[in-house]
Amino acid sequence: MNRLEATRHLVNVLGDDPAVPIIASLGHPAYDLFAVRDRPANFYTWGSMGLASSIGLGLAMARPEARVFVLDGDGSLLMNLGSLATIAWTRPANLVVIVWDNEEYGTTGGQETAAHGAGQGSSTRTSESVTRTG
Repeated sequence: MNRLEATRHLVNVLGDDPAVPIIASLGHPAYDLFAVRDRPANFYTWGSMGLASSIGLGLAMARPEARVFVLDGDGSLLMNLGSLATIAWTRPANLVVIVWDNEEYGTTGGQETAAHGAGQGSSTRTSESVTRTG
């Protein structure tokens, strides 16, 4: 299962419920989400590399009744690692962060990230997580 197929699966499982927002990081996660279905509850974070997880956390804290999904890339998430510490500290039960690990900064030219070579099998684990979410 590739990133687009996994995004399609997630959106099909979640449907068009406006109470289930999906926050997509800039670049490929946002392109894929828009291509699959431009739902009213989608939020595309154009021009804000690294902030999808922070935006998702804020929304999850502000709307505890909503299940909030974040689609992020490894390169983007590496730009704001502090968000993971804050997410771990606050532990919002309604926040799901999905990281597409292609080991590169895909949107800015394909430069290797610090995850290069470290994520053996990460896309398989991501696909399994998305499947379990449904």
